[in-house]
Amino acid sequence: MEFFDKNYNGDDKLRGDIQSLIENNLITLESLSKIIGIDYLWLKDYMDKKNSFKDFYTNSMYSCENQKDKLNDLPILTPSSLSNLIFMLSNGISMINEDERIKGVIDVLVDDFKISYKTLAIYSKLELEDIQSFIKDGNSISYEKKYKLAVATLFLHYLFKKSPDIRVHKD
Repeated sequence: MEFFDKNYNGDDKLRGDIQSLIENNLITLESLSKIIGIDYLWLKDYMDKKNSFKDFYTNSMYSCENQKDKLNDLPILTPSSLSNLIFMLSNGISMINEDERIKGVIDVLVDDFKISYKTLAIYSKLELEDIQSFIKDGNSISYEKKYKLAVATLFLHYLFKKSPDIRVHKD
């Protein structure tokens, strides 16, 4: 699958967006390196225009092709996924209110992990009706209940997203 056309020229925009995040103290280059799984020195060179994302992507794809048995386990950072992440770090906080963010996490828990509202209520130490009310209208429950729900859902999401690391892989 090809993610770049031969005239790809998105590096300057991406560099500018990353630089803006750094200048506004929203993230450091070291943090971004850890978040996206790209070596810090490579990313620093990228910001200094010593390399391009297309080169990184091409090298990653070549590496994956040489390890076909591990291809499904390797995360592939695409230009669009990196751009989306940078955009969300820059603008997402102001675009999506807190209630909608928690509802989004709940959607992932329900849709991807098949967790029920009842289970969320138990972990949150709330009533099922509280969860159902919150889903319909974020203003229908108190801030204390929202806090309990947010903490429980974010913790569960964190646990479940980390859980593939502890699964036994067939060799």
